[in-house]
Amino acid sequence: MTVRFPPAYPRCVDRALARLRTNRVDAALAAAFTLAGLAQVLLFPIAARWLGVLFVIGTTLPLAWRRTFPVEAAVASSVLWLVPTDGFPIFGFVVAILQFYALGCYGQPRTAVALAAGWSATAGAVGTLLGPEAPVEAIGAVLVVVAPVFVGQVVARLREQNARLARLSEDLRIERRKVEEAAVGAERARIAQELHDVVGHEVTLIAIQAEAASVALRISPSRAAEPVEAIRVTAHRTLDEIRGVLDVLAPDHRSATEEDLAGLARRAEAAGIASSLVVRGEPWPEQSPASMAVNRIVRECLTNAGRHAPGKRVTLTVAWSPDEVRVQSTNEMAGVNGHAVEAGRGLTGIRHRAELLGGTFAAAADDGRFDVRVSLPAPAHHGATP
Repeated sequence: MTVRFPPAYPRCVDRALARLRTNRVDAALAAAFTLAGLAQVLLFPIAARWLGVLFVIGTTLPLAWRRTFPVEAAVASSVLWLVPTDGFPIFGFVVAILQFYALGCYGQPRTAVALAAGWSATAGAVGTLLGPEAPVEAIGAVLVVVAPVFVGQVVARLREQNARLARLSEDLRIERRKVEEAAVGAERARIAQELHDVVGHEVTLIAIQAEAASVALRISPSRAAEPVEAIRVTAHRTLDEIRGVLDVLAPDHRSATEEDLAGLARRAEAAGIASSLVVRGEPWPEQSPASMAVNRIVRECLTNAGRHAPGKRVTLTVAWSPDEVRVQSTNEMAGVNGHAVEAGRGLTGIRHRAELLGGTFAAAADDGRFDVRVSLPAPAHHGATP
């Protein structure tokens, strides 16, 4: 059995480092380079012993705060460069490179970084000129500051660009998901509209025939056979229409159950929806988007008349021309005044079909009459599907 103890020591160390505002890596680097420098100046002094120890601690220990306080640490580490010494601590150049790379990479704002780099470069050059080194060594003292700061700023800029690209990618992913959700919602609305246009018409006919059958059963049961048979035929036709809707929704497929306008009017008449249909001009190809839309619009007009104006005659006019097709539906409607029309799903579907094909839609109620007018351009003027 293995006994595990809680890692109390690492947690204590982390808490202590948190109070000091540093981290494990920087603290370890500062401790290692400070110990190595102290061992050097004690064994091979570069100045008076106390001054060498102070020089090592002052120039190396600030490395522990190179990322948390990059500007302050860089300035503090370069103050003692002004003190003349007979040599440098071991790894002194490595410490300087790490310190000033962090200044360029993490220092903010840029003005403070530039001032800190300028101070440190000046301190390094002056300290070199005051020491035993040749004056040309001052160039190296400046470069050991300027070059890491420049590299750090380049890395910082690349890091910012990567973060910006990551945010942009996330925004694009969110927008793409929104577009996909909108497309799914639009397709669901389209499916719902197709089902409403097709099934709603047939169910309306079934409801009318069912009422007729109910009345016949109470008065003369033998006369109920005809409306019951009509209900059976219409129910089977509804199933065919639903299958046709699935075909229409599939790309490059059309419903095989489309009915001509005259057939729609005859079935509506048989179901008790009095109608008059007038067709003018030469119809376009039956499978064109506009022709199919006209079929659905006429069907919806008949359905609305049977549902909202039972017993009232609906007059339908379909006028075909080379440039456009116009559909007009008019029926009496008791208690209707003014021009305000509340658009239900049926009228909304007609309007959407007209707009999708680049046409126009208008509906108005006045003086007890309800009018629907739709105009669709010829197929050459559009390429959408209903």
